[in-house]
Amino acid sequence: MADIADGAIDVIMALSSPPPPAPIAMIRLDGDGALNLFEECLIKHNSEESSAADEVCDSAAQQSHLNPFEVTPLKPREPLLVELDWRLGAPKVPAVALASAKGSSWTGNESVEILLPGSQPLVEGVLAQLDQGGARMATPGEFTRRSFMNGQMDLSRAESVLAVIEAEDRAALAAARRVLDGELAGQIRNLNDQLVDLLAYLEAGLDFSEQEVESPGADELQELLTPISCRLEELLDRRRWPSQGPDIPRVLLWGKPNAGKSTLFNALVGEALAITASTEGTTTDVIRGQIEEEGLCIDIFDLPGDRKAVGEVERIAIERAREFIGGDDRILWVFDGRRGESEWYSERDNLPQEVQLRMIPVWTHLDCSGVASNCPEGVNIVSAISSEGLCELRKSLVHRVRQTPGQLRGDALRFTRRQWHLLERCRESVQRSLVSAVAGPDLMVADLREAIQRLSEISGETTAEDVLDRIFARFCLGK
Repeated sequence: MADIADGAIDVIMALSSPPPPAPIAMIRLDGDGALNLFEECLIKHNSEESSAADEVCDSAAQQSHLNPFEVTPLKPREPLLVELDWRLGAPKVPAVALASAKGSSWTGNESVEILLPGSQPLVEGVLAQLDQGGARMATPGEFTRRSFMNGQMDLSRAESVLAVIEAEDRAALAAARRVLDGELAGQIRNLNDQLVDLLAYLEAGLDFSEQEVESPGADELQELLTPISCRLEELLDRRRWPSQGPDIPRVLLWGKPNAGKSTLFNALVGEALAITASTEGTTTDVIRGQIEEEGLCIDIFDLPGDRKAVGEVERIAIERAREFIGGDDRILWVFDGRRGESEWYSERDNLPQEVQLRMIPVWTHLDCSGVASNCPEGVNIVSAISSEGLCELRKSLVHRVRQTPGQLRGDALRFTRRQWHLLERCRESVQRSLVSAVAGPDLMVADLREAIQRLSEISGETTAEDVLDRIFARFCLGK
């Protein structure tokens, strides 16, 4: 976030191109007084001490028609050829400066972008001169954050800057560019407007019932909500996550003790990372591994079993597991197939709804007699001992945790994990509203408000400061 002193935004600087050596480097200045600081530090600096060098450079300037850097009248986005006085006693270096007035730059602040030869000593010398003039080095993501704080872009577009940087192929880059160009923001605004209109309709009927303002009936509510729910489904279907970096999808192994979680975990990751034993409660800590399948990396976590704690160690272990489960990750719900179909339905129906929405059910002990015949339709069934079904389970995980429409379709959107989960939660709230529509408008209001809240967190309208800190801390310098 920009530092404010006496109402002025301090000047930050950074190398915004790959580090030297390079044919061209770009240094970016941003903040109140950036134009004047640039001129004083790099154009007028040491003019008396280097008069001889100035005469040589002036002669070269006349021959090549170089123009001095002009700050008044300001000509936004008009590149100007300049000569940088970057170090005492050194010849001046030709460069291109691109100035922007406050309100017309990418960040919304007064700014200067300097294109110069990509020499390490030259870049360091220019940064040193700017540092002496009062500019400070920007923190990671500070330029993009200033743009967001100044209303130049919403949070979905700000996050897509990072997605563009991290794009690993052309499809990913194209998907991220669509978000950066505002496609996601436009669709979020459209969905938000529809939900707000519906919420106003409902609340008018509830608040002014005595004035003969009728509340919408169940059929009308279903008719109004169904297109919104379908649009959210379509939007979620266009997602594309990066396969590397901090947005690697995660899967949690969870279930009753002795269901075979740790044995399955070891089989999936190909290493004996988790201790396995017939004794109940062997896993007392969260164990992390990684699966690589079809070019995708998936983080997988073996959690302590869902049981009643006996002792302080077990209590801490189970609490930690529930903290993981309380997040937004996919859950590989492991069930001991030897217990039979009726036990499976009973256990599944007792799971919290938020877990059921995110779970991928898997039956273990396929190698045991009768297990395969009792397995419900559509459930993954495996044997970690014989490896039967493991290949199919890996493919199912890839399909469920990360679809890659960017490689198959031209209309993919590159969501971040945060955006994806907020859209999922919005969809869940809308789906709950569809169910409660039968009971009348009273129960729908809270769900619709929650759905609107999730959308506003994507755009950044109500995003907490600590969330912003985490988002922008992942950026590289100069962005």
